[in-house]
Amino acid sequence: MLYALEQQTGIETVVAVVPSIGSEDCFDFSHRLLNEWGVGKKGKNNGLVILLVTDQRCIQFYTGYGLEGDLPDAICKRIQTRDMIPYLKDGNWDAGMVAGVRAVCARLDGSMVNDPDESDGGSPIGLILAVAGFFAIAIAAGILKTRAASKCPQCGQHKLQRSNSVLISRRNGVRTEDVTYTCRNCGHKVVRRQQSYDENYRGGGGGGPVIFGGGGFGSGGGGFSGGSFGSGMGGGGGAGSRF
Repeated sequence: MLYALEQQTGIETVVAVVPSIGSEDCFDFSHRLLNEWGVGKKGKNNGLVILLVTDQRCIQFYTGYGLEGDLPDAICKRIQTRDMIPYLKDGNWDAGMVAGVRAVCARLDGSMVNDPDESDGGSPIGLILAVAGFFAIAIAAGILKTRAASKCPQCGQHKLQRSNSVLISRRNGVRTEDVTYTCRNCGHKVVRRQQSYDENYRGGGGGGPVIFGGGGFGSGGGGFSGGSFGSGMGGGGGAGSRF
């Protein structure tokens, strides 16, 4: 879905589902992610970040300068409220993210011209069902991976929380560290070697537009991989919601 959107419109999108970003604000995290990765084409600044932080129960859209006219703040907020939050408030992350990305793509590729809130026309159900299938599988895989990573091997509860980290190396934009997780239920500690994007790196990258959590980015516990984008910049547009 997102690949097709980029091919049709040139819009670059990052979808991030992370369990935690520590105490950082969702807006600030999205701003850093878009600008430090350069999401969006150079000169067009048509990048988009869709961020879900599960422990903060926050969904954030962050748009580049060049996307604010096509995806204004009010539309971002409406998509979150109408399409995503009904699922997210029940903990159904995959359905919520699929619904949100589907609505965004429909808006940006022109399929939302007949949005029922703007006119009396119908909705492109066939297109929606077709493009949702593949992305639903990817979202579900990311959610399951995140949930599995939080399970304590000692007591079986999903209570592992990042408590410490030791930097091993920083090379070619990749940060390697040994991360300690402590179970909030039984106190058991688990050490995992993890690699994540180095936020201070200014070189090129490689990868793809859909990103899921599991390692570490900045001060939080979410992790990203990939990042081959076009040096776009963010303008502070978009919207955020809590559920």
